[in-house]
This record gives sequence, structure tokens and C-alpha cells, in this order.
Amino acid sequence: MQRCDELRLTGSGGANRVMEAELKRLVMRSPFQVRLGKPRREGEATLLYPFDAQVAWVAACYHRTSSRISWDLCSSDAVRLEPLFADLVPALSPDDRLPEAESLRFSVEVGPSQDFEASPLQLRGVVKNALVAALASRGVTAELDADSPEIVFVVRRAGATDDARRTVVGIDIGGGARHRRGARVVMGPAPLRETMAAQLIMLSRWDARTEPLVDPMAGGGTIPIEAAGLAVGGAIRRPMDLPLGHLTAFEDLPIQTPDLFPGTVPRILALDLDAGRIPDMVGNLRAAGLTGPSHEKSIVIAQQDLRMLDPECINRMLPAAHDMKPGIFCFNPPYGVRMGAEAGEEKLLALYSDMGRTFARFKGWRAACFVANPRFVDAFGHAPVMTKPASNADLRGAFLVYEF
Repeated sequence: MQRCDELRLTGSGGANRVMEAELKRLVMRSPFQVRLGKPRREGEATLLYPFDAQVAWVAACYHRTSSRISWDLCSSDAVRLEPLFADLVPALSPDDRLPEAESLRFSVEVGPSQDFEASPLQLRGVVKNALVAALASRGVTAELDADSPEIVFVVRRAGATDDARRTVVGIDIGGGARHRRGARVVMGPAPLRETMAAQLIMLSRWDARTEPLVDPMAGGGTIPIEAAGLAVGGAIRRPMDLPLGHLTAFEDLPIQTPDLFPGTVPRILALDLDAGRIPDMVGNLRAAGLTGPSHEKSIVIAQQDLRMLDPECINRMLPAAHDMKPGIFCFNPPYGVRMGAEAGEEKLLALYSDMGRTFARFKGWRAACFVANPRFVDAFGHAPVMTKPASNADLRGAFLVYEF
């Protein structure tokens, strides 16, 4: 058994570089004087940092591109239930990082564990039993509560290589699945996950201070909402909604989460051809706190056929961007799976081709998209300067970046 003390950021496949760049950016503007070192990488979707409560607070409250954030406490080479229980109880019983309370409601989630020699349900049960025993030895009465836990423990099999694989137990400090921001009140037929939208914007290298951002098929507004949050360094979780208050490591850290880039005023244009999507977009923006006088010139919503766009059209709809540099198109086109199939493959490819011709009018601009249709690149008619394989939910695709 080994004691661990690492901050674990997990994302979608290939997200490591984006997650690292975002955390570095946030920590530099955080209220703490802390230096962020280079992380240890575990495959292409996991970053491990030496645990620092201030860095962990920033990540848990602000980090947008990660899917899960946890604090690794200990690991075992056990792959069977009895040896794992025998390892966990003596390791966790004296661990002063566990909550100090008379009683505790907790739950256990099981992460990737295919090479553990028991079912996920059995693995969950043995970790639960070990935690109850360890906490009892510390005078804490622990109760399993899957509906409203105060602390969520996570067990997973982890390790970059087969000979380094271990069973790791930690605490979820990021508030569960990070793509559940709590602001999207209307879900479209084929939404891009919020974490994926944030990755897309980061990969586009958008500079919110000097460049406008246009989503020509915004749907429910996921990309514009994430762009606005990234621009100002807005929090996605409040400390009181996280388990931080139950952990002594986070004592005396702030309970307020002000914007980390408060002087930035982004210029964002959210468009959609379907008039029925506009109320959905407005509702989601309102839920995210992005409507009202303070945002009316920052985020503009309009019904618009993207095939009719040209630079002058953008300037009319987003006059505040008139004196800015050439901008960014960030979008998530239909793939012909959950959306676009009803029109037929040929019409979908014609749409891709029309998009390519439209964007060719925008000299000096860039475009970034996530697409899960292998015929997109040829139909679009431009060569991407970056291709990064990824997946949105269960759909395999790629992030693509273009320069015009």
C-alpha cells in the first residue's frame, strides 16, 4: 500500500495539453501566490500534480476542460477484494486528510476498473466497508448515502503502463461530472458537452481581448457560454457546493469566486438558422448569468443563415468588434448521426461545402470545430492546420482548426 497525495485531473482522450494550459492560466491569475509545476501524465487524458490545497481550490472552482477532479489518497497493487480491504483499512485509519466529524454521509463511485478481478459493484462494496471501518476507528460514524453525500470517494484502476497499474482511492473534489455546469436549462438534439466546447475554444487560441468569436450554428448556446466564461475566468463551481468545507486541507480558503480576468469584455456572436433555437439560447444564457445590460454588447444573438455571412454582416450584427482583429469561428456542425441524417448525406455534404465557401470570404480569420463525420474535411474544401482526435459522448471525431 502506498500513500498518495496528488491532484488528479481527468479529461476526454487527448485533453492533457489543453487541461494543463488552462490550469496554468488560472493559477497565474488566482488570489494565491503559488507556483504550478509540470504535471505527471498518465496516458493522454490524465494529469497528476503534487497536491496543493490552493491549486486544488482553483481547479475545483474554475477549471472548464477537465471531466473529473479528484484528490488521490492511497493506492494498492491489489486486484482482488480481500487483499484490497486488508490494505485500505490500516492505510486510511490514521489518515488525517479524511473528514473530522462525528458523522459523515458518503458514497463511493467506481472509475475505470476493467482489470480488477471483481465486478464494479463488488469493488464499490469493499471500498465502502473499508471506509466505514477506517472512519469508525477515528470516531466517525459513517453512513452510505448515494443521494446526498457530503463526500464522494472514488476508486479506480490507474497507471500509465501495465506494470504500473494500481487500485487508487481518492476524494472527488470537483463536484462530479464537470460537463454538468447546472446552467443549461434547454438541451438541443445534439449538444456538445461543455467540457468539449471549452477544449474547442482553447484549441482555437482565441484572444478575447482582441478577437471576436462567432458561432454560426449555436443551437442552445453551449460554445458562446463557455467562451464567455473562459474570457473572464468565471467559476463553474462554488466552494459551498463542493466537499471542500468538510476537509481540513481547505480551511481558511476563500468562499467567494470572483472572475479571474474581470477586465476582459468578450465580443461574441451567437447565430442559428432555426428561429426556434433562439428562445432556447436566450434561456441558457440567462441561466448562466449572461444576459442583461452588462452583456448586451458583449454577446449578441441573432437568427442568420451562415451561408449569407460576410465580414460586413458580422460588423453590422456585432458593431463592438469593428475595430478588433480578424476573429474566430467556433462551431459544432451536424454529423449526420443525431442531427442532419433526416436531410440525407448529400444535403449534409452540400452544407459542409457551403460553409467552406462562406468562410473563405473571411481572410485572416480562423475556424475551429469538432466533427464526427469523416467526409467533412473533403467537403469543407480547406486543409486543417490542426487535427486532434477526440470523442463527444460516444461519437468518435476530431477537433479541427483552420486558417483562412
